[in-house]
Amino acid sequence: MGGELVIVEEEVKMSAIGAGIDIELPKGNVVIDIGGGTTDIAIISANDIVISRSVKVAGNVFDEEIRKYVRSEYNVAVGERTAENVKKELGSLSKYKGERSVSIYGQDIVSGLPKEVIISSEEVRNVFVNAFSRITDLLIEVMENTPPELAGDIIGNGLTICGGGALVRGIKDYFTGIFNIPCRISPNPLTGVVEGAQIYQKVVNTRLSNDYYGKNGNALRRKNNPTLV
Repeated sequence: MGGELVIVEEEVKMSAIGAGIDIELPKGNVVIDIGGGTTDIAIISANDIVISRSVKVAGNVFDEEIRKYVRSEYNVAVGERTAENVKKELGSLSKYKGERSVSIYGQDIVSGLPKEVIISSEEVRNVFVNAFSRITDLLIEVMENTPPELAGDIIGNGLTICGGGALVRGIKDYFTGIFNIPCRISPNPLTGVVEGAQIYQKVVNTRLSNDYYGKNGNALRRKNNPTLV
């Protein structure tokens, strides 16, 4: 038997709640959710998404860009797992202490033979900065279309970064340096969406008790079986 009341909410909104933002307040918050397939950017105020944009630049694209770089620079094809390991070990958006180089192995695209490549933190950083420029351009577009009355809130509240991409080294300094406003990382970037949905479930239950959802909600309240998607 299916759910009788299905509530559809934006993933970026759940990320905001999971990051500790009180989205019910009439104050603007900028949320950047960098996932595996897409990056979603939204301005949220008074429990509503004022403006949002999405771009297919995220974790999977970072892996692919590393593969393209190694192929172009060294004529070596590497696999997805190798690229992901390089991303985790060397990925950054600013210089950091302990930068190093690692050896990776792939197939020479000319001879077809196995070949070793040594790739440095600086090389991977250049790849990341190039990919992140598209996210930056999208954020600029969102902020340019933000209602003027929310501008002060954004300056005060800054940017909140969620999703696996929030774990990239130097990401706070990267965005702060470009926009000159505060930037914070979600305390639980990998699980924030799920945790936000769990918190929002309580909001749904409260609304059911207050007849927020009308006749359908009243029937569901009696059965105590809400479904959140």
